[in-house]
Amino acid sequence: MSGKSKKTAAVVGALLLLLAAVAVYFCVFHKYTKDDLAYDDNAITGILPGIDIDERRKELQKIVDRNMIAFSVNTSPVFLNGTSKGNLLIENPGNNGKLLKASITIDETKEEVYSTKYLKPGTYIESAKLDKVLKEGTYNATVHISAYDEYTAEYIGQTGAQIVITVQN
Repeated sequence: MSGKSKKTAAVVGALLLLLAAVAVYFCVFHKYTKDDLAYDDNAITGILPGIDIDERRKELQKIVDRNMIAFSVNTSPVFLNGTSKGNLLIENPGNNGKLLKASITIDETKEEVYSTKYLKPGTYIESAKLDKVLKEGTYNATVHISAYDEYTAEYIGQTGAQIVITVQN
């Protein structure tokens, strides 16, 4: 799938998710009565005159792009031992337009075992040592990705991914 197709699919998915959330809200929290459904007789169907549909789409796309956080990470990094580098493969894609910070916590203990400073768009961390020494074993963990405005460093939001860390010796 091309980058443009992925972006289009992501936008459509985000809009469908938003519509589903609104529908759930109204079904669960809002009870209509017959009087609630009184439509205004002055309402006209359509788009306001003078509105450029393409410009409106671009504006909506900017809102979606600002709130979407793109990243990639190795979901099964391996470390030879507790003090060696492992293949984390944390990437802030060039088209993301946001600064990212990553932190990894062990699910069972909630202990943070790794964190980054800001990653500019178009940069990645191929391998790194963990900040905490882990014993031999397999650890379910979560990578928390925080996004910030590329120019003001204003906090935008957070997302994450489940990973499994393996320490071989």
